[in-house]
Amino acid sequence: MKYHTLTLNEQRLSQLEKIYSNHLIDIQNEHLLFSAIHNGIRIFAYKTGKVVLQGDNVLSEVAQIKSILKIEDYAAIGADEVGTGDVFGPIVVCSVYTSLEDLAFLEELGVKDSKNMDDRQIKAIGPKLANRLIYSLIILDPTRYNEINRKGNNLNKIKALLHNSSIIKTTAKINKKVPVILDQFCKPELYFGYLKDEKFKYTQIEFHVRAESYHLSVAAASILARYAFLAKMHELGKKIDMKLLKGAASNVDEQIMEIYTQHGIEMLEQVAKMNYKNVTKQVSL
Repeated sequence: MKYHTLTLNEQRLSQLEKIYSNHLIDIQNEHLLFSAIHNGIRIFAYKTGKVVLQGDNVLSEVAQIKSILKIEDYAAIGADEVGTGDVFGPIVVCSVYTSLEDLAFLEELGVKDSKNMDDRQIKAIGPKLANRLIYSLIILDPTRYNEINRKGNNLNKIKALLHNSSIIKTTAKINKKVPVILDQFCKPELYFGYLKDEKFKYTQIEFHVRAESYHLSVAAASILARYAFLAKMHELGKKIDMKLLKGAASNVDEQIMEIYTQHGIEMLEQVAKMNYKNVTKQVSL
């Protein structure tokens, strides 16, 4: 079974409800605006504007919706990052250029936000995207992250600097001007404030919350970033003969102390972001 996600504004969402008025089904969910079944495809339209389609022939239904609502696909560069919610491992930033032909490929492949995919899916799709798409990837390992953070750079500034560099690299690889879409992690004025001392700044950026649902280029960027993150986590784990845990839950606290006790502060610095609370509440720096 395949899935596809669209993000619509209030006007288009209202139009879509009218389109499916004869195919509505009753599902008790306070977050749903409406749900429907049409041609064997289940449609879930949320009040936020997110529309999820589910079924075997989902792309045909998506094409019909886009045609009726006059939604035109377009080439773009999308950017996203992973690793910021993980105590262990790097921060990985990726920007991806997707042509119209690439978008059709991504839809057929079932590309969606990496947060909604498990590691097995990421490892299966990641290499296919890497072989097909034009992209730039920056991996900031924990050692370098800790050095930069100690110089007074907070997490959002670090992300802004990485994104700026990645976007400049990707735009240099294509010979056309296209929209650049960034998954918004801070207000635009703050983002550009972080870049005030940079010699080169890319400023023509569209900021969107949940941008991976806004354009598939962002979803592709999130998958490639996640794929690189998993590879780096494996590499770092081999240093201490341990599978590093993702996230920042209580089991991560236990692993921090295990690494600290067995290998010392120097090794912990190589695998963990030392300013995260999971570390600072347990280890004296």
